[in-house]
Amino acid sequence: MLALMIFILALSFLDMMFISGVLVGITDSQMHALRNYLSADINIAPQQTPQLKQYIPNQAQLRAQIETLPGIIATARHYNMAGSLSFDKDKTGQFKIVSGAIIGIDPESEWKVLTLNQLLIRGSNLALGDTDQILLSSSLAGGYGAIARQGSDLGGVKVGDKIRITFANGSIRTYNVKGIYNDIMGIAETFITSNEAESILSVHDSASHILVKANIDRVPVAVYESKIVAMAPNLHIQNYNDLLGSFASFLKALNFIQLIVGAISVIVAAITIFVLIYVNAINKRRQIGILKAIGIKKSIIVNAYILQSFFYTVCGVFTGLFLVFGVLQPLLIAYPVPVVVGLMNLTLVYTPMPVILGIISFLVAGFFAGRIPSNLVARQDILKAIWG
Repeated sequence: MLALMIFILALSFLDMMFISGVLVGITDSQMHALRNYLSADINIAPQQTPQLKQYIPNQAQLRAQIETLPGIIATARHYNMAGSLSFDKDKTGQFKIVSGAIIGIDPESEWKVLTLNQLLIRGSNLALGDTDQILLSSSLAGGYGAIARQGSDLGGVKVGDKIRITFANGSIRTYNVKGIYNDIMGIAETFITSNEAESILSVHDSASHILVKANIDRVPVAVYESKIVAMAPNLHIQNYNDLLGSFASFLKALNFIQLIVGAISVIVAAITIFVLIYVNAINKRRQIGILKAIGIKKSIIVNAYILQSFFYTVCGVFTGLFLVFGVLQPLLIAYPVPVVVGLMNLTLVYTPMPVILGIISFLVAGFFAGRIPSNLVARQDILKAIWG
């Protein structure tokens, strides 16, 4: 019975910790993908008030100033454009046309901030002088195991194929597909060099956005954000937390699920201990009556059962901790289970505070689960207790 009780409590604690670790792992993976493939740590947009501007001027000077801040790793600029991509797969004059975002980048600085270059599955990445070449997402190219789009794709573009792009300003240009990257987030972006983007937009030394990568492991991202705001108070500056959008609702849902699962695990543990202590105390009513008759105080009897409850709880918690940190977590590190290929593995991620709160919640549950039933039995009349 003792071993079974400890095992049940260990499983309850394991259930709480496992679900919590998985949900935190999913959240961290999503945030990691957001920062490394989409938004970086800080995003700087053009001035919005008192007058809306389309581009950030003198971007090279501003980026140089930002990179002097301690903890800033790198910066990159984007030219954000829209257009339609046309592809004649069979060379019959029948073009397949899809729309998508077109981003102008400086390849060398881009790969220091965002890591889409690591997702290359065909061809090679853009270089600074590639004015007639593009880097295409797999979701636009079609095939390559890409995430399905609500619209359509180009029907199977390969490296070396020619794509005609009609930009929003009416400019039409033809490009060779230099590389195709795995669009694991389904964003459907096409990349050209910033020099090519400037020739299309007729601008120079500007940017639609500036992305900033910082060391946020030691210094909170808000600290970097405030320093950049002081440098460029007229620009619209946001950190990655501000750019979550609908993803914030997803994170709230995960936190709510984590809270519910944790509460259920604690309740199960409390009920298990309550039943055991209550049955044990009922079976020992005569002994309790005799103890009270010879002068043992009720509080001492109750405390004895509380200590017994703590013993079960502590053994169950430590067994659960061993299963989580000694078995499951190393096992998933050694043999990762992919949830989304290339983006997310099943991992257990913990921070000290949630683990401590989980242990405390189990100990509190054990205290009340031992005190309440023992108090119910110990307060009975001495004669009734002795006679059973």
